[in-house]
Amino acid sequence: MFSEINTRKLLPGLACLMLVTGCSNNNDSNNDGANANKTADDFLVDLAHPTKGIGARVAGTESERKAEAYLLAEIKSLGYTPSAQAFTYHESDTEFNSSNVFFEKAGTSPDKILVLGAHYDTTGEDHGSTGATDNGTGVAALLEVAKRVKDKTLPYTLRFVFFGAEEVGLYGSYNYVENLPVEDLGKIVGMVNYDTVAGGDYLYVHSADSVKPYDCNGDKSSYAAGDTVRKGMFDASIALDGDNDFLIHPSGGYQAGETGGWSDHVAFSCRGIPIAYVEATNFDIVGKDGKDGYSQTVNPQFWNCFDEATIGACDKDVEEKWGRIWHTGSDRIDAMESAFPGRVSSQMELAVKATVEFVSFADYYLP
Repeated sequence: MFSEINTRKLLPGLACLMLVTGCSNNNDSNNDGANANKTADDFLVDLAHPTKGIGARVAGTESERKAEAYLLAEIKSLGYTPSAQAFTYHESDTEFNSSNVFFEKAGTSPDKILVLGAHYDTTGEDHGSTGATDNGTGVAALLEVAKRVKDKTLPYTLRFVFFGAEEVGLYGSYNYVENLPVEDLGKIVGMVNYDTVAGGDYLYVHSADSVKPYDCNGDKSSYAAGDTVRKGMFDASIALDGDNDFLIHPSGGYQAGETGGWSDHVAFSCRGIPIAYVEATNFDIVGKDGKDGYSQTVNPQFWNCFDEATIGACDKDVEEKWGRIWHTGSDRIDAMESAFPGRVSSQMELAVKATVEFVSFADYYLP
């Protein structure tokens, strides 16, 4: 979850590409399915537990490289053929290295591609965060989606992409989109972004901001803000049991159902690709900057003083916590389980089920 407070210093065209394994449009593999019994909860522990897993995965560091290696190994173990796209970025005149990890599940319509993405780097380690919700949950849930669709016949080809260096400026997703072949851009019918799909009070699905287009690195000529993918994901969640797992937030800081430019969906919207963005937060809260989704919970332990009447701070001038989980010492598996027993697991499962439904019948859910 990249904060819009940060100054983005993107370097278009300066990506260096390196495929560490061959790209593949099919899923033929001799792997014996060693991860068949792993769940999203297991993947989350592997990624975000400070002793049993990798823990914090700071962009441009050895811990992020460990996460990249983990993803390559797990994806291969699931029976897919993963690839890595290395790139460089600059912060304060210092060059850093990162990578995107991706693979495909072929569909019956190879000329139609759905991208499912999640960033795997973290921030807030100086406050004790290990990036459990932001964004271990997104990565773990997408790995679970990949496991569940492995043997399904799907109408559209799925491309799973795990982005590096999101927290420091959305570098991974911008580099990925900027280096897509023209023929690929023409095939991508939508992008679903998983960023903090568990932890907050409610699970939402958004589309891009239609009122204030993202800055798009200065080029908004192809900007897409349509709600087709959001609507498809929302309808898929309803189809599961007659009750929607996802919410559409009301108008407030943004138009109803729309979201800001703080995550990896931005690069895709800027290239004319409609998006759906799944996140767990609480748009009812009057946060530091209004109802913008940057306060994730009304749980009093996440506030200096929470006022139930106003759904916000008792005193804005002295409030420091603001109901935030992302980038804080609360963004840990143990802290989340203590505050919200079972919530993270159940919300990941809701996101996974709705997404599997959506991609299984994408030709129905997308016009």
